[in-house]
Amino acid sequence: MKKIITTIIPILLFCCVLNLSAQGVSRSMGVGLRAGFWNHDVPKEAAPGVSVSALFSGSFYFFSRLDGNWFLETSLGGVAKSEVKASFTGTGVESATLTPLLFGARYDLLSPKYNSMLQPYISLGAGAYFSTQSNVGTSQIFSANVSTETKTEPGVFLGTGINAVISPSFALNADFKYHAIHQAEDAFIDFSGTEFSIGFSYMWGKTPQIYEVDDVKLIVQDIYPAYYQFYNTYPIALVALTNTSSYPIEVNVISEMPGYSERIQESGFIKIGRDETKDIPVQVLFGPKLLQTTQRKPAVLDLRIEARTGDITSKTVSVNLFVHSRNAWNGQIDRLGFFITPDDDDIMKYSREIVANVPASESDELVNVNSARAIFNTLQNSGLYYQSDPNIPFYKDDYVQFAKETIEKNSGDCDDLVVLYSSMLESIGINTAFIQVKDPSRELAHLLLMFDSGLPPEKGHLISSNEKRFVIQNSSSGKSSIWLPIETTLVTLGFDKAWEAGATTYLQDGVIRSGIQNGWFTIISVD
Repeated sequence: MKKIITTIIPILLFCCVLNLSAQGVSRSMGVGLRAGFWNHDVPKEAAPGVSVSALFSGSFYFFSRLDGNWFLETSLGGVAKSEVKASFTGTGVESATLTPLLFGARYDLLSPKYNSMLQPYISLGAGAYFSTQSNVGTSQIFSANVSTETKTEPGVFLGTGINAVISPSFALNADFKYHAIHQAEDAFIDFSGTEFSIGFSYMWGKTPQIYEVDDVKLIVQDIYPAYYQFYNTYPIALVALTNTSSYPIEVNVISEMPGYSERIQESGFIKIGRDETKDIPVQVLFGPKLLQTTQRKPAVLDLRIEARTGDITSKTVSVNLFVHSRNAWNGQIDRLGFFITPDDDDIMKYSREIVANVPASESDELVNVNSARAIFNTLQNSGLYYQSDPNIPFYKDDYVQFAKETIEKNSGDCDDLVVLYSSMLESIGINTAFIQVKDPSRELAHLLLMFDSGLPPEKGHLISSNEKRFVIQNSSSGKSSIWLPIETTLVTLGFDKAWEAGATTYLQDGVIRSGIQNGWFTIISVD
């Protein structure tokens, strides 16, 4: 037995040095075996003669987590002793066995925040100690004399020890206890004393969790590639986390959409107090490669949640969502601006070439109007025409072409033509705005464009003597100016006809029918 102990103890020490933060806290249940020595109290009076003794112990134990670092532990052991005495009058053999049935509690001293391989503990408990003592003696005068006595004695124990967690299911154990057993005064062996044993345990069940992932709430379940710049500044999900430990923790949520995101995105470590639940925003870093998606596809949002205490522990969660086509638009007017591409090299070059050929005006104040007229009429002369989409209700996804695609196809519906005209005007510095008409008496929505003439309200006469042909609108700088509504679907009729039709729609639907007041006639600036 001593050889076993001197072999295992160095192994334990080596494992400790090798990795002091290997596996962490014990799991919720387990069984184990121990073997060792039991040093009982030395008798007050030693019998005369020569004596040789041996004492060893073994036990089987079961433990179950009660709460946190507290465990209930039950053990059934065995201790055996034999002693041979020789004297001038004869020889005698004294033997004893002890079977402790113990019930107690164990407390792991390290908090789960210290994810250490070594788990020291203290223990205490009580139980029944079943003892059997026998004495066989022979002498030169008398024949062999045999006596046997069996007793059950109560006792208590106090102990300490350490578990070395080698794997999530296996641990080595060193245990030290002092047993105080209430025995009769005439007992020839007093088992009260210290016990040192080593062994191993097999564990199963849950390890204590320092936090729980309560829910992953998708804010954005459908990803529209054209909005990728918006998603980079807006959370697409919230992860609800609860701190289940007895101390504050810090968590970091790492997100990624394989095949779509540019790289991983981290929330940064956020503090969560004891028993506190907090929603952690999740962002995903997208880039232009998201625009390569040509059809609606399922996708996966992978989350790795790290908790920082004495060490870092992590969990992974995945949720499903959809990535739509690069041309898909969900009908939200405030999202249509993501299709505007004034910085596209081809659009910028095309617009500037048109404006460069605009004749000089008597008044520089009409430069925006003249440039807008020239661009629109150039589109008319190129043969661009309005081509309606299939009948798609305004609550369904629409297909929107980017400006360059509309030029290549030389046709588009109202959305496409508005996006093209806005992109070209914005590329030369003219502010634009969308007008969306969701007439409740019609199933389909309609879209128009307005642009900023740059003229103050008092100079409207430079554009038209009819005040109903233009709109007074605040620009992005906060100043009031004159804006012109344009019906882009009339591109084949030229700028003046498209302006007249746009002004009429604004007057009839927006003002006379109170569309602006009732909320179905909306104006959204392109920022």
